[in-house]
Amino acid sequence: MGETDASDGAIRKALAVALALADPGARILPGEDVRRLEAAVETLGYRNKTLAHALQRLSFQPLDGRITHVRDAAQLFGFVNEWCFDEDQVRRRFRELAPVYHPDTGIVACRERMGQLIDARNLLVHHVRSVYGSGDWMTRRGGPSV
Repeated sequence: MGETDASDGAIRKALAVALALADPGARILPGEDVRRLEAAVETLGYRNKTLAHALQRLSFQPLDGRITHVRDAAQLFGFVNEWCFDEDQVRRRFRELAPVYHPDTGIVACRERMGQLIDARNLLVHHVRSVYGSGDWMTRRGGPSV
């Protein structure tokens, strides 16, 4: 150990004692611990931004009135258009969104949003069943075959 290392150690001990006297809960951390904590804070900040972005994507302003157009319902569920989903995708997406907006337990609890999600789900399921009501798709789903 060199002379500089010894003096640095003595200074750190003196600072730790002074800090402990000033605030009994405080302590001096080694540089490695500080870097690790800074990295953890940076990671948590990134995750926070990611979650905020995801919540923003999930959020929507309730439309005026009920959902009556398939296009609006598809947009509400985050689908590109009214032709790019099937009944399973609608049900999965509803199960993702319902816990977010449920008025009793949701993260963003909103009775209007939940009502519109239910209306949108029903409309999309009806749309899928009416458009794809026959053929291979219904046979795979266990429905009546043609």
